[in-house]
Amino acid sequence: MDRRQFLATGAALGTVCAFPAPALIAKGANEVVRVGMLGTGMRFGELHPGVLKASNAKLVALSDPDEARLGPHRERLGIEKAYTDLRKVLEDKEIDAILVTTCNQWHCLAGIWAMEAGKHVYVEKPLCLSFWEGEQLVKAAKKYNRLCQIGHQLRTDPIFHPAVQKFLHEEKALGKIESVRVNRFSVRRSIGKRETPLEIPKTVDYNLWLGPSQDLPMYRQQLHYDWHWMWNTGNGETGNWGSHLLDDCRNDIFQNRLSLPKRVLVSGSRVGLNDAGETPNMMVTYFDTGEIPVILAISGLESKTQRHFVGKCEGPSSGYVAYCEGGRYVKYWGGAVAYDNAGKEIRKFAGTALIDGGYAHFQNFADAIQAGDAAKLNAPIQVGYDSSCWYNAANFAYRLGQPFSREEALSVPNTGKMPEILDAMEEYLATQEIPMDSDHFKLSPMLELDSESYRFVGNFAKEANALADLRPGRGEFVVPEITL
Repeated sequence: MDRRQFLATGAALGTVCAFPAPALIAKGANEVVRVGMLGTGMRFGELHPGVLKASNAKLVALSDPDEARLGPHRERLGIEKAYTDLRKVLEDKEIDAILVTTCNQWHCLAGIWAMEAGKHVYVEKPLCLSFWEGEQLVKAAKKYNRLCQIGHQLRTDPIFHPAVQKFLHEEKALGKIESVRVNRFSVRRSIGKRETPLEIPKTVDYNLWLGPSQDLPMYRQQLHYDWHWMWNTGNGETGNWGSHLLDDCRNDIFQNRLSLPKRVLVSGSRVGLNDAGETPNMMVTYFDTGEIPVILAISGLESKTQRHFVGKCEGPSSGYVAYCEGGRYVKYWGGAVAYDNAGKEIRKFAGTALIDGGYAHFQNFADAIQAGDAAKLNAPIQVGYDSSCWYNAANFAYRLGQPFSREEALSVPNTGKMPEILDAMEEYLATQEIPMDSDHFKLSPMLELDSESYRFVGNFAKEANALADLRPGRGEFVVPEITL
């Protein structure tokens, strides 16, 4: 039986992908960490320089199902080992660690297979498409005794976070935190809508590209990147940028003591594009934390009359504002500023630049591997899993949405800035000749979460848990259930 037959048989029997049993957690403090990268798209371009720059790591292998992308990167970087099938990288006994920068549908399966093969794993966000598959990756790290880091690069900033948390929580310089507004205001243009299914480029091994996702006809204009906006392969902007921003908020505002929100309510839609995309481009999510209400506001519809404009935004276009008794804490991409109630700047916090944060985040991963100490990871996989439940819960709520009702949306008490955000969004949509009514917008049911079981409870729990329990799998590419 060849390997392909073996894998297919294993999947049919419900077994996991078979690789040699993992060795000890660390190779040794004096050895260079040999790294294989899976996926050579945009995130590869942003992250591989961090591997090249690291003092104790070496990039030795690449994989991508598209030869048109794989070949040029292999030649440019002088990488000897390059494969369309990522399993070739995982089978290589000389490789210590894997960076997963694939399409989202591959993140969990690739990470699990890598840890089964004895590799440590750095996996990009969004972590997962369902609660269930994310949980399997967390279990795999425990079962195979591997280090697993989530790509939330903002967590690697050893000066910024302690200073902010001391300012907000120990000194209580702005008093009680009353609510938080998280923003992602940035243009997302149409991905097109074909009359016939997209023809897959001949350079792509489409079976490998799909992996555990379903083989569905695609009516968008291009294969790469725009998979973000399809539920089969992506998490939309909620998981794309929302993953970073919500995790950053959890880190400094809640100091990681809050794993899940208590309730989630979503208003939103995909409007003004008439394309093949499925995920919303305008969305307001209320997270009830039991103490500080958090609102995630997403606006991606470009104005018909003003290029790059997506509506008025209070606070940074990518970041968040914490509204406090004594002022505001404004976290933008790369730093933060605190203001008193009169609008006077009282403190500025310098943050690591995004690109440097990416380098430092990988360096932290490599250092933890050499130390053989998972406690040294700045973003261990459990942190990534908890944050994934926030943005995935928002997506599940949206997908269960009913026709929008303004009265019902505003009937919920203590929702922080949600009323004024909805007002501003309605005003902007009116300028685009799009009414925020039941024909164009959705309002989700209020979904309730249990932080002990990581399950939805209460009204619509059955429908929400059906989405949370999704077990991705197709043919030989099946996310395995990990038992401890």
